[in-house]
Amino acid sequence: MTALATGCRYCEQPHAPDLLCDPARRVLDALLERGQRFDMPTIEFPEPINHADAFGADSVLVAGMVVKAAITEVAGMQQPVLVFTGTDIDGRPLPNWLYIASPADMKRIMKLVTDMGTMAIRRARGAA
Repeated sequence: MTALATGCRYCEQPHAPDLLCDPARRVLDALLERGQRFDMPTIEFPEPINHADAFGADSVLVAGMVVKAAITEVAGMQQPVLVFTGTDIDGRPLPNWLYIASPADMKRIMKLVTDMGTMAIRRARGAA
């Protein structure tokens, strides 16, 4: 007997749930849950980034960064917001990227930015 097709949470296509073995499903479920907690591991790239499309064709090199703070209401609760924008190396304005999170998640992101910035500075000084 074939299982009924359902909308897959990974590929968003309807298919029988038995197309993914239980061990693989457990790994993917754990990764999905961890990503939703904003608790992903940090990654340091070992090689210098020296071209705009290092992370894909839509990547840009940023010349000026602006970070704004705001609050917004989500489900009846006030939440902190960071607005990231700036200019690219050709002087064109970047779009606004909004990061809305609980205060605890916002603190984790602030620490992540500090840690990654410190790591980048340390690596650049070591390479000089």
